[in-house]
Amino acid sequence: MSVSVYFSNQIVQVAVGKRGKKGTIQAVYSSVAPEGCIINGIVMDPEVLGNFLNEFWILNNIPKKDVYLVVKSNKIASKNLNVPVLDKKKTFSYITREFSDMQREEEENTIAYTKLKRDNKKKQVEIYAEMAPKEQLREFMNIFANMGVALKGIISAEGSIIGYVKNTMARGNSTFILQVVNGNLVSNILIVEGEFTYYNSVRCFNEVGTPEYLEDLARSLNQLQQFMTTQKITAPIERVLVAGTENADLSNYNYVVSNQGVNAPVELVNAGISDPNLNFQAQRALFAYSGLFDQGIESNFLTNFDAKKEDAKVMDPAMKKRVITIATTLAVMLILFGFFLTKRLIAKSNYDEYHDYNSSPTTMMKVADYEAAVADRDAMQKKYNSINTVVETIDSYPVCTDEVIETIEETARGYADVEILSFDAESGHVAFTAKSKVVGDIYKYIDRLLDEDIFMNVEHTGYTLEEKTNLYNIRVECILAPSVGREEE
Repeated sequence: MSVSVYFSNQIVQVAVGKRGKKGTIQAVYSSVAPEGCIINGIVMDPEVLGNFLNEFWILNNIPKKDVYLVVKSNKIASKNLNVPVLDKKKTFSYITREFSDMQREEEENTIAYTKLKRDNKKKQVEIYAEMAPKEQLREFMNIFANMGVALKGIISAEGSIIGYVKNTMARGNSTFILQVVNGNLVSNILIVEGEFTYYNSVRCFNEVGTPEYLEDLARSLNQLQQFMTTQKITAPIERVLVAGTENADLSNYNYVVSNQGVNAPVELVNAGISDPNLNFQAQRALFAYSGLFDQGIESNFLTNFDAKKEDAKVMDPAMKKRVITIATTLAVMLILFGFFLTKRLIAKSNYDEYHDYNSSPTTMMKVADYEAAVADRDAMQKKYNSINTVVETIDSYPVCTDEVIETIEETARGYADVEILSFDAESGHVAFTAKSKVVGDIYKYIDRLLDEDIFMNVEHTGYTLEEKTNLYNIRVECILAPSVGREEE
């Protein structure tokens, strides 16, 4: 049993049946995903979409093996190509080169294609080739893997429906349009004389089921007719096959289609649907049902998912330019790396040389000797400074020299007789007595002492009368100025 699941926007459709060249259907399931979780085949919220699908799977008891995803996305690019008859690997490489103008540098893509027609005379094959971003496919694979489903294939909705039409409806030389209605999204496939010619997909903006909605559907058919005129296709459209429209709407839709200039009867799809009881459900889920028709491994994006590009012989110009840019950048980086590495090695060599010199026993001994000498020098300097301080202190002490005594006595001459009692070198105090018959002369003597520069201060006590000598006695203490008496030393 195989499972084909289709989604593009909110509508999710699942067809269960037997997959093969002529797929058969046994059950159809449909639901609506939460709004905004998937838009135009691009997953916006993988967690919400994954939870919804898991619940949907469990609710309907859908098998988890042999599951194929049919996805419609505006990120899948497509082209009609005529390619030479080649083996599979070379055909993929050829298609990859054909899509080189559409590939973005930051994207990694994979290729799939559906065979349409082979021309043995020209040795060519007409294919419908498609390119999808691998990142988008990985996201689908991860969502299903979290459900316990390993996707066996991922197929483009366009390639799938075109292959289905070729296998079931395109017989003989008939010219017709298949219109697949899926909510507000309508897809049209044009078959001219039994061969696929054109595909388009249009979004309807009017509410489903309204007359305006039918007008939108009919206008999309008119666009195909205009395309036929532009391409000078003269074969008339024989019929319009519609999938996804209520049977009751056919008569009204016939009228609307004819008003749009498409003069062909409108019929519901039933081709290839083996079980008549499932006809309506199957044609409503035609994209999912088309996934049960095996178009070959080439139509599966996962077939070529891990394939690597060929060597430089098939490298496109854009890739060559990128390679040259990268190579140039790498060369500049290597040169800069070599330059800075050389500088670093030179600096390392100099460092090692200085380190070895500083670490050698000879240098260590010299450093020890130097440090000992510095310590001795500092000790001697300290002693010298101490001695020098002592000397300076001593030099500041006054000395009671003969000249000082002479000054004391000379100053007293004519006023008093002087007798020096003591001298204190540290404090500079000179103590003496002055005796005079007249008290006033003693004080005149004191005044003369105060006028002398060698004294900082002159102090005296009150006078006394000495009875033996009948002289007035006064004790005088003078403080000598610093360094007095050392000027001549």
